[in-house]
Amino acid sequence: MHLPSAHVFSVLSEKGVTNLHHANSVATACQFIKEKSLLSRGTAERKGTTQTTQSSDSLDRIYSIWFDVFLDSVDIHNRASRANVYGPVLFEFSVGIIDKNKTGRLWVTKLNPTKWADKAEEQRWFQSKADLEENFVLGRFDQMVLARHSGGELPFGKYLKRIVLDDPKHTTDSNVDVYSMAVGALRLAMQDAGLDVPIVRRQCRDQCRCVEYWTQDEDRLLKMFDPKI
Repeated sequence: MHLPSAHVFSVLSEKGVTNLHHANSVATACQFIKEKSLLSRGTAERKGTTQTTQSSDSLDRIYSIWFDVFLDSVDIHNRASRANVYGPVLFEFSVGIIDKNKTGRLWVTKLNPTKWADKAEEQRWFQSKADLEENFVLGRFDQMVLARHSGGELPFGKYLKRIVLDDPKHTTDSNVDVYSMAVGALRLAMQDAGLDVPIVRRQCRDQCRCVEYWTQDEDRLLKMFDPKI
């Protein structure tokens, strides 16, 4: 169910949401920076821009959300003390990005689409402003904001506050520091786009398991951190 962006902005602000987030790979993030916009999976495919495959791609097509832009109300990595499976690059936006920013009407999920099988529409989506006011919970991972009427693109404008980058504390066989490689690629993309946004190294809690997650699988590490993939 679509909701006016002003209603979503109002409720989320009242619930204490100050930032919205989008996590992705270094390669995909570099393309977003060059475009100065978040792109839906379908839009990136249509444009022929580089993007890293995601395990949810097939479901996004099945549920007709392939051309939608996803935003989280919480930094999943920080809250869960684990890596975000969608990637080590976290775009952090002011919540104002959904207020008067050509997003049109917005949709807010009650469940992650990976859990939608055999679920009714009212179980998948918030149905009204009143539903959102009563049942939206700050920090609940399943509840995501989708821009479904923005042409598959969500311009950053002035709303991109910073980029938070995971540090896997890993050096490749060719003696390349993975974190430094990723920072260099993101900064080069910013230079090409004429953007100047802070890139900060993620500061994890003591119990965070992200380094183990990134380094236990070399293929996954390079898929998510190598800008050329």
